[in-house]
Amino acid sequence: MKNPYKRLDVFRCSQDAHKRFQGRVSVYHVLKEKGCYPQGCLYFLWRCSRFEKGESCIHKYHYVGKNCKGCTYYMEEKVHLQPTCLLSEADYTDFLEDLENFETWLDAVRFKRLPIAGRIQIVKPWFERSIYNHENHVKLRGYLLIFKRGFIGMDVFEDTFYVRISDRLMQTYRFIPKMKVEMSGEVREDRGRIVIHKPGTIEILTKGWGKRWQKDKALVAIRTATLLPDQPENCINCPWGALTDTTDLSKNPPQHFRNLFCIKGIADPDYCYMRANKKAGLSCTQT
Repeated sequence: MKNPYKRLDVFRCSQDAHKRFQGRVSVYHVLKEKGCYPQGCLYFLWRCSRFEKGESCIHKYHYVGKNCKGCTYYMEEKVHLQPTCLLSEADYTDFLEDLENFETWLDAVRFKRLPIAGRIQIVKPWFERSIYNHENHVKLRGYLLIFKRGFIGMDVFEDTFYVRISDRLMQTYRFIPKMKVEMSGEVREDRGRIVIHKPGTIEILTKGWGKRWQKDKALVAIRTATLLPDQPENCINCPWGALTDTTDLSKNPPQHFRNLFCIKGIADPDYCYMRANKKAGLSCTQT
């Protein structure tokens, strides 16, 4: 079983919000979150004629927002976009069959407690971030065990899935990469990702290598991590790249999305010394 929700080779979208990802959008975003294929989607582009002339706002605002509606200089442009399908008709038919099979499987296991087994690939802090009135609050919720392959119930899951664990479980079992484990957990889907909640009956089968995360180290990482403007695949797959669930409470309704933080505090991925170390054959693990 593989997870077609996270495929990035099916659709491309030219919306401005996706330009920093070179137009790459997940199947989940297009078919489930937005439902914008094949009919497309409408969105409204807010503009200010004063800003476009290089002039300042008469109300002292620095960007166009919901408070600008009704202003003489406020403009609203309706934009219609349609994602582009990158697959041939035959390949798209096969993809839809795979998607249907996956969703049938997901409906059968969702919220059920099943045996989980696999080898831990990466262990990362599990952060949650909230934004309100231009203030950011990031808190440590626990840790994520990341598996690139494993068993969920009796099925081989040949794709990435995650196990959320508390700090208490981390201190008890000292999870580290390459450790082979068995446990039970509740299967859920979180915006296209398969995430195991409430792990229990944990058994460590083989030892891993590296140092485990400790709470004080994770809390320091929160304060020193750098928010990256993009989400490069190399950074997402790096032990030091942390995807953070973010809620913007200043929006109505609140907006939910994910940000990528570099725990090592590297602002520009092009100058990442961790990647350089990896190319040179040096360790890039959590040590």
